[in-house]
Amino acid sequence: MRHLAQLDFAGPDAAPFLQGYLTADLEQLEPGRALPMALTNLKGRVIASGWVGGESDRVRLFVHPTVTAILSRELGKYLLFAKSKLTQAQTGLGLSGDPSPDSLELSPVGYHVTPGTSDEGHAAFAEACVNAGFVLVAEAIAGSFLPQMIGLTAIGAVSFAKGCYLGQEVVARAEHRGQVKQQLRRYRFDGGGPALGADVTAGPKKIGTVAAVGSSTVLAAVRSNDSPVFADGCRLAISA
Repeated sequence: MRHLAQLDFAGPDAAPFLQGYLTADLEQLEPGRALPMALTNLKGRVIASGWVGGESDRVRLFVHPTVTAILSRELGKYLLFAKSKLTQAQTGLGLSGDPSPDSLELSPVGYHVTPGTSDEGHAAFAEACVNAGFVLVAEAIAGSFLPQMIGLTAIGAVSFAKGCYLGQEVVARAEHRGQVKQQLRRYRFDGGGPALGADVTAGPKKIGTVAAVGSSTVLAAVRSNDSPVFADGCRLAISA
């Protein structure tokens, strides 16, 4: 199963165009490294998260496969006046903990992606994302959270020094207040894990939402530290 997909922007204004829509500062693009980023809507809610890499006239976005259509639809609204085109790559993505001559580093997960190769390493990569606290937003939770709620500001996916981008005013206001209603926390579980997007509960009260699921831990955006907590009938224990 693929856990990462690639979208390509090609054209003379590829990077300048995306600079107005992604939370990362594309002026910081450099060879061999992809920047963590998010695309938010006008309400500041994250539609997609992942990485952006490449050059000024050819930019690559690496996101969860289930949000490629959403991302294409949202950006397509504004591409009519751009000099660049958006396409989904048809080749595979190799994912490894070791770099190669053509790979890009995916910080802070500790993995490297090599476009144009056969698909490999995807399951281990997905587990590494959870272990690193990186929420790779999938369709089940797209549009649900501010970046701060799922830890994207903490891992450097949002630049507060660049200019405006879609949803920037809301995200900046939340950062200025220094507090959001939900925060990302890690929980352990035994047996089968809960579904992505499942409600996290403490007794009869919903306190959050499952944002990422690993082999034995989940990341959830929650309102409190109440314990015990459950999700889809699965008992969760707060993890250090």
